[in-house]
Amino acid sequence: MEYYHFTNAEYGIENLKKRRIKASTLHNLNDPFEMIGVELSDKMIRKSINTMKSDISSKFGILCFSQTWNNPVQWGHYADNHKGISLGFIIAETDLKKVNYVSKRLDSSILKSANFPLTLLSTKFKHWHYEKEYRTVLQLDNLIKEGELYFQNFSEDLKLSKVIIGCESKLKREDVRKELCEADKNIQIIYARPAFKEFKIVTNRAR
Repeated sequence: MEYYHFTNAEYGIENLKKRRIKASTLHNLNDPFEMIGVELSDKMIRKSINTMKSDISSKFGILCFSQTWNNPVQWGHYADNHKGISLGFIIAETDLKKVNYVSKRLDSSILKSANFPLTLLSTKFKHWHYEKEYRTVLQLDNLIKEGELYFQNFSEDLKLSKVIIGCESKLKREDVRKELCEADKNIQIIYARPAFKEFKIVTNRAR
């Protein structure tokens, strides 16, 4: 299936040129409740979970994708107010973890489950549900490090399929095309626009 990664124009073009996307660690994601979506009134549990979060953040990176590119809020939050781009990738569903959106923090009894770290990693407050997020979790040691940042290369398991240019972007198809390597030359490049009848972003078929 196809999943989407939003970014600004500068980093998006750089990623296309170098055939990679940035992996985030828990400490540089934009939700302070990452990995702590469980009830933490018990001091010992709170200390244990915070220690685990730091440990996981030091060892694992996360690639974040959305099931859709049509939501205008995502373009506003993650693609520089619609001036950036969205990259479409073909990714096997077995490589992705779907985020579960909940209205209340999970009961601490889940900590008895063997796979509770993955449950916490894929649980967010319901107000984030518009993102329709999927995640891939990777060991930092297997990623490319540049300064303090980590990157995952494009591959057959992370296959670039589409570039969507934001409706407020100054980028042209030619700007994108000239940065693509031979392996990506045949991908689809489209322009986005606000829909005429709905609050959604759609393909601008006039361009």
